[in-house]
Amino acid sequence: MPSPPTSEPVDPRTLPISSDLAKRLSSHVAYLASPDLRGRRPGTPGNQQAAQYIRDFFVHVGLEPLGSLGGYTQSISPTIGDNLIGVRRARTPHARERWVLVGAHYDHLGATDGTIYPGADDNASAVAILLETACVMAPLCRYSLAFVAFNAEEPPFIRTPLMGSQYFVDHLPAEMSSPDQFQAVLIMDLMGGVHWVPLCQTVFVAGAEQSPPLYRHVKHLATVHEARSLLSIRPIGMHVIEQIPLLGRTPFSDYDAFRNAAIPYAFFSSGRTPRYHQPTDLPDTIYYERMAATVWWFHDLLHSIDQDDLPYTFDPHRIEFADELATFRPLIAQAANWDTRIPGTSYVSWLKLRQDAQWAARVNPSHPTQQDITRLERASLRMQCLLADIPVAFLL
Repeated sequence: MPSPPTSEPVDPRTLPISSDLAKRLSSHVAYLASPDLRGRRPGTPGNQQAAQYIRDFFVHVGLEPLGSLGGYTQSISPTIGDNLIGVRRARTPHARERWVLVGAHYDHLGATDGTIYPGADDNASAVAILLETACVMAPLCRYSLAFVAFNAEEPPFIRTPLMGSQYFVDHLPAEMSSPDQFQAVLIMDLMGGVHWVPLCQTVFVAGAEQSPPLYRHVKHLATVHEARSLLSIRPIGMHVIEQIPLLGRTPFSDYDAFRNAAIPYAFFSSGRTPRYHQPTDLPDTIYYERMAATVWWFHDLLHSIDQDDLPYTFDPHRIEFADELATFRPLIAQAANWDTRIPGTSYVSWLKLRQDAQWAARVNPSHPTQQDITRLERASLRMQCLLADIPVAFLL
């Protein structure tokens, strides 16, 4: 095999921070991921400081507390801490209030043996977008907006009743006491990381395919914003990021609590990088201008949802294979090209990606078999492992 130039990882420190919005996002992340907060582990002073920062910002931008809670906090437990909830009421009063929720978790791993895990990408980046989206959003006509910063998403709380989002769904405030009061839930996690050049402008969205009216808005706005060279929103199916060999479906963020309650949802992420759950997940490793573009994308999506009066349908088994393939086909082809491979790709993994690319080029997107669906899941998982520098990609 020839030895062409090696694919180098993106150095986020070389990316400009020029817009005022990007600078504000950077300021949020710098505080939340600062050494003083020591990783924001639930139940620690740093976690409480992060909660106070979010609460103060809710007040600053004019979000209201929920009367049933008597403030902005929903206590999970005295030893864990709180979810933070701020709302912007709809302009048009309804006999029964209806909601769109924007959410992200604000906790992280904390500190262990003197090593701080700052959690800039995971998940200060998403919280920063949540805060600035709350800032730019005027009241909608049909739907009240709930901006929720969840606590206790990280281990050992994930996929337990004490996970902040699960606790929220299990103990809905009186103003939103039934799942059918939610038109849609938009969840973010890992929104700032960048590692591989082809994904610099990309944010993935999964889960929207399970609600066709929501999915139509996502696809339309993805086309509009990409045409303006602002942002590349790429739809993927939830099944291609959850199906783990031998383990089956493995949920990994706050969207799961809402899906299990049959609430239409969309999950947004720029994906894992080698800094995921590492002490190197620092504020200077974040792409703030892409995050700024994402704020305006959420602004437009929320206004699009507000055009719809009928409740969204929800089918947890629905997939959009042709769109998933359209997302992955060019990425797999680039990953299978030695000159544009994902940094750190081994020769064995590269050979497997070449096989994936050959399969993706010939598969019929209109009539996928179960074998095709499984093949796309494996190719997706292989790329996720390479992007996060998880050394099992060649085994998949």
